[in-house]
Amino acid sequence: MKASSPWLIPISLLTLLLFAIGIIAILLWGTANNTPISRVLPTFVPIAVAGADTATRSLDETPLPATYTPIPSVTAHPNSSPTPRPSLTPTAEPTLTPSQTPTPRVLAPGVRFDGTVIPPLTPPVTAIPTAVPTFAPSRDITTILLLGSDTVGGVGRTDTMILVAVNRNLKTASMLSLPRDLYVYIPGWTMNRLNTAMARGESSGYPGGGVALLMDTIKYNFGVQVDYYAQVDFVSFKTIVDAIGGVELVVTCSYADWRLKSPELNPHVEDNWEIFTLERGVQQMDGDLALWYARSRLHSSDFDRGRRQQQLLRAMFNKGVDVNLLSQIPTLWETYRETVRTNLDIGTILQLASIAPQVRQNGIQNLYLVGNDQIRSWTVPETGAAVQLPNWERMQETFTRLYLPPSLNRATRPPITVELLNATGDPVMSTLTAENLAWYGFIPIVNETPVATQTNTVINYYASNFKGSYDWLLSWVMNEYASTIQLVPDTPYPYNYQITIGTEYNPCRPSLYAPKIDLE
Repeated sequence: MKASSPWLIPISLLTLLLFAIGIIAILLWGTANNTPISRVLPTFVPIAVAGADTATRSLDETPLPATYTPIPSVTAHPNSSPTPRPSLTPTAEPTLTPSQTPTPRVLAPGVRFDGTVIPPLTPPVTAIPTAVPTFAPSRDITTILLLGSDTVGGVGRTDTMILVAVNRNLKTASMLSLPRDLYVYIPGWTMNRLNTAMARGESSGYPGGGVALLMDTIKYNFGVQVDYYAQVDFVSFKTIVDAIGGVELVVTCSYADWRLKSPELNPHVEDNWEIFTLERGVQQMDGDLALWYARSRLHSSDFDRGRRQQQLLRAMFNKGVDVNLLSQIPTLWETYRETVRTNLDIGTILQLASIAPQVRQNGIQNLYLVGNDQIRSWTVPETGAAVQLPNWERMQETFTRLYLPPSLNRATRPPITVELLNATGDPVMSTLTAENLAWYGFIPIVNETPVATQTNTVINYYASNFKGSYDWLLSWVMNEYASTIQLVPDTPYPYNYQITIGTEYNPCRPSLYAPKIDLE
């Protein structure tokens, strides 16, 4: 797209807003998260997860049943109101009040929003869970739901759902991807995939529409009260990426999947598809490639797709901050407001956008839900559909982390700096290693001094002891035993760590198996 395009300025702005999360996140959404970001290397922290279930799942969606007649008014129904989790202190309402706050609804299992009881299935199938406790985070935290739809100009299914919590006080943020195949209770209806809630809300006349039902579904099953939402379709996403001149991603693991040979070809013709491989390295992505990278999952999993989507969002956010179009936000918003479905208002966008540079500096936490620990594969007895059944006892810690700052964030602690020397003979290896370290919160500094090639990776830590060094995490990133890290006491050095990267180092690390960082 040419620089003179009328989309250029507004899209760039949105991207910037993104992690203000204003809206940019929005736009970002049509998909993607995996590869590392550009060279800007902000601070990030991992989530403790179990091994991802990569078993092939059915791509068939559960059909939406016939809807019932919309009810013009709603009566809230009692339900054992859950007590806020002790790890989060109940507080007053957030300072930023959503411009379109849905009427509070407390729905009991098996009760429609009009008050009628849903007849029980005989015999009973997948049990309907009780509502989980609702989190009561600090009022300094604003929660935004980013949505990507597979339908242009309509509701469709929300195949991309990312929760973003922005701490306006500490100026940090967390992202949590929600797999589309999570099999949850949709209030007033039944058990079904999470990505069907929005369409159900629209078709059934749910108060507040499809977004309200999706928000209520998330609150019921995961205890998260969403303040704002932003939705974009896949076509708009491609336009946005092209409008900002593409996105640069550091791909640490090569990735292959089916892709159309050319964007204009008919996707329903089998011969128009081919296996496309994105090699590891620094990749410049246009809108079409970014959308493919964000959406594809036939050769991976929905869990990995969520990771790729977050990384792409992060890259767009970084580029938006670099563009620095804060002063043009009011004008751009007028151009933009018809492009994205959102309840964000210009005042909230300005407040969030104003802290975007600090959020980037202090760190973004990337969280995922994976199986077979937090989620397990499940076959719906009555339909045979392959879905993912949540295990709240195992996943509640991840949702708790959504409201906490990254463990290695620079808002509350000094950064851990890592000097990198490249002894692999491959110039790009420094960039790939730096990307991995940055994703988990370390601050990499690449030393371009030529180093003789060597096989083994050598890690030195300059301090009197390993307290607060996160040596166990750094050793995992570098695929080395923590015991191999050499402690260098009584030796002043400008950085905390020095790593000489050996030829045996493989930058393709299994992020979904990252070690656990205990809650503080």
